Amino acid sequence: MSKEKVLTLTQAARQLGIGRNTLIKKLRDHGYLHTRQGMECAPTKTAVEQGLLHPHLSQFYRGPVRVNHTTAKVTAKGLVWIDDLLDREAEEAASAS
Repeated sequence: MSKEKVLTLTQAARQLGIGRNTLIKKLRDHGYLHTRQGMECAPTKTAVEQGLLHPHLSQFYRGPVRVNHTTAKVTAKGLVWIDDLLDREAEEAASAS
């Protein structure tokens, strides 16, 4: 079984031609990233089950305390889905004006 290539949110935003913060806001608005304090960039269960995002678990030390940290990585399927989402939003904006 080969491991699927995943991109960081920054890499995905660059490939889509938008900023990282814009990508995070759109994912959060559509319910694919958590909005809770301390888990801002963690993918929701829905995003993981659909195969759009992949949770990346890491740890770091804050003084003597080990802190677990989860961030989202974008899968190839997720990149296509986000691109379609951006296209749909652009079409809706163009037809509204």
